Amino acid sequence: MSQAANNDPLRIVGLSHHKAPVALRERLAFNPHDLRRALGSVLARGFHEAAILSTCNRVEIIAVAREQNANPFQEIRAFLSEYHRVPELDFANSLYELKGVDAARHLFEVTSSLDSQILGETEILAQSKEAFRVASEYGACGPMLRKIFERSFFLSKELRSDGGISRSQASVSSAAVNLANKLFDVKGKKVLVVGAGEMASGIVRALSSAGVSEIFVASRTESRAKEFAEREGGKPCLMQDLPALLAQVDIVLVSSAAPHYVILPEHVAAAMRHRRGRYLCLIDISVPRNVDPRVPDVVEDAFLYDIDDLEEVAREGRREREQVALRWRPRLAEEAREILCALQNHGIHHTARKLIAHAAAQREEIFSQINTAGMDAKAREELARALERLQGRLLHAPLETLKQAAREGEGADAAAWVSRMFKLEAEAKGANAADHAGGGIEAKRDCDAAAAADAQSARVPKIVPPEVRPSRPLIGESADGAPRQATS
Repeated sequence: MSQAANNDPLRIVGLSHHKAPVALRERLAFNPHDLRRALGSVLARGFHEAAILSTCNRVEIIAVAREQNANPFQEIRAFLSEYHRVPELDFANSLYELKGVDAARHLFEVTSSLDSQILGETEILAQSKEAFRVASEYGACGPMLRKIFERSFFLSKELRSDGGISRSQASVSSAAVNLANKLFDVKGKKVLVVGAGEMASGIVRALSSAGVSEIFVASRTESRAKEFAEREGGKPCLMQDLPALLAQVDIVLVSSAAPHYVILPEHVAAAMRHRRGRYLCLIDISVPRNVDPRVPDVVEDAFLYDIDDLEEVAREGRREREQVALRWRPRLAEEAREILCALQNHGIHHTARKLIAHAAAQREEIFSQINTAGMDAKAREELARALERLQGRLLHAPLETLKQAAREGEGADAAAWVSRMFKLEAEAKGANAADHAGGGIEAKRDCDAAAAADAQSARVPKIVPPEVRPSRPLIGESADGAPRQATS
C-alpha cells in the first residue's frame, strides 16, 4: 500500500524562520514571476493540487497528494533541490512536513500570523491571499485547497477583530522602524526606501507616523517610483541615483524583489566619504537579500540589519499578543479537524457513488452479453433483478466499511482502499499522465470530473455519518437488516 494511502493527502512541506536562517531561506525563495512554472513542476510530481507560499519568513509547498504518490515529502524535497539547484543536504535538516489536520491547523496559524516571526504582523494575510490567487488562476487549486484557504482567510479576519493580536506595533515595517530607533531618533531623519512593493508601503506609512522629514522612493522604473511616491507622500527617484542618495539619507529600508544585491560595499563606502561621520542604518527585509551582507565589515559607520534581526525587536510588546494567541490556537486546531472531517466525508460519499456506478456498469455490461433471445419478458426481468440483488450483496461489505470508517475518523484510508480494490481510479490514471505534461490544467480537470460524476450519480443514496442518520435504511441494508441494492 502506498504511503499516500496510509496518510492524509493534504501536505505542507517547507522551512521557516524557526529553524532556517535567512541565508538559507533566500536560496529556496521563489520569484513571484516564476510561481506558475514552479506550480506545474509540483503537480507533475504526483499531486492533485498545489500552492506555494514564499515570504521573507518561510517557503512552503501546500499540496494534495495523489493516492499513487509513494512519498510526497521526498517528491517535494527533490523538487526544491532541483528547481533551485540547491543540494538536499544543505536544507534537509531545516525542512518540515505536516499532514492532514496538522497541515490545515498550520495554515490557519500562518495566515492568522500566529506562526510569524513577529506575532500579529499584517503582511502575511495579503501574502497568503496572493499565493492562493496565483494557484487558483493557474488551475492548481482544487476543492480541498480552496476550502482550506478560504476558511483560513475568514478565521484570520475574525482573529484580528479580537483586537489584542494587532494592538501594538507588530508588522515587519513597524519593527523595522523600532530597530532604527535603537540606533538613533528617527524623527527628522531622511529615509530612502528601495522597492515599491506592498511591504514598502507599510514601511513608508510607519516612518511617516514616526516623524521622518523626507522620504525618497527608488525603483527601477520611473513611472513605478512616481506612482508610489504620489500615493505615499515621498519623492521619486531612479536606481541610478542611489550613490548620491546614500550620501544624503540616514536610513535605508530595502524591500525589493530583485534576485541580486542592489547595494554593494563599494556603494556604501563611497557614500560614507561625504557623510562626515554620520551613521547610516540599512534595514534589508528582502528575501533574497538585496544588500550585500559584507557592508558592515567593510564600512565602519554603516549598520546593516536583516529580517532575522527583527526577532529581538518583535519580543517587545509580545506578551499581550501571545495571550490572544493562546486563546485562539485551540480554536484553530478544532477548525482544522472540522474542515478535514467535512472534506473526508465528501471523499467517502464520492467513493461510494463511484463504486455503485462502477458496479452498475459492470452489471449492465454482463446483462447485455447474455443471450436472452429465447426468454420472455418476465424471465428477462427476473434475470435483471437477480443481477441487481447480486450487486447489492457484493457492495454491502465495502459500503458498510466506508460507513464504519467515517464514524471512526479513518474515512480517507478506507476510501483509498476501496478505490484501489475495485480499481476505481484506473480510467483516471491515463488522464493523469497527460495532465503531468499540462501542469495546472490538471486541478481544473479533477474538479470538472468530480462535478460530472456527482451529477451522473445524483440519484444514488449517500452514505451519511451516524450523527445525521436518516430514518430510512442506509445503502446496503434493507429495513430488516438484509442486504439490498440501492437504485441508480
